[in-house]
Amino acid sequence: MACSRFETDGMRYLDGEMSAEERLAFDGHCAGCDECREQLKQFRELDTMTRRITMKDPTDEFWERYWKSIYRRIERKTAWVLIIAGVAMLVAFALHEAIQSLRVITFEKIAVLLIAIGGVLLLISLIRERLHQYRVDPYRDVKR
Repeated sequence: MACSRFETDGMRYLDGEMSAEERLAFDGHCAGCDECREQLKQFRELDTMTRRITMKDPTDEFWERYWKSIYRRIERKTAWVLIIAGVAMLVAFALHEAIQSLRVITFEKIAVLLIAIGGVLLLISLIRERLHQYRVDPYRDVKR
């Protein structure tokens, strides 16, 4: 008969999420249950192995080679152009619909229109600020 105690308490035990009393009770259970004791041993070994594994960050040389590819640069620029075009189309459609719906002017429509115009102006301001910052960045062409 398979013991299901490890399924309910094993990970909590290994992760240190049990109270002192629960840990003692689980230790007592594992002392008498070969299956739970074996699973606990295997998961401890797995935990030890995974803690030794570290991810290596890509080097600057890797990124330099990566961005030298014309396909990657075209791909990224094309993606941004498509996103900006889509957003511009949605904004134009929203403005068109807003203008069409203004035939009957209500307080709510004016409020929503003002919020939308303010949001668009804020977005344009942020984009202009980022472009200006990019253009005057003295470290833009420095190889890192």
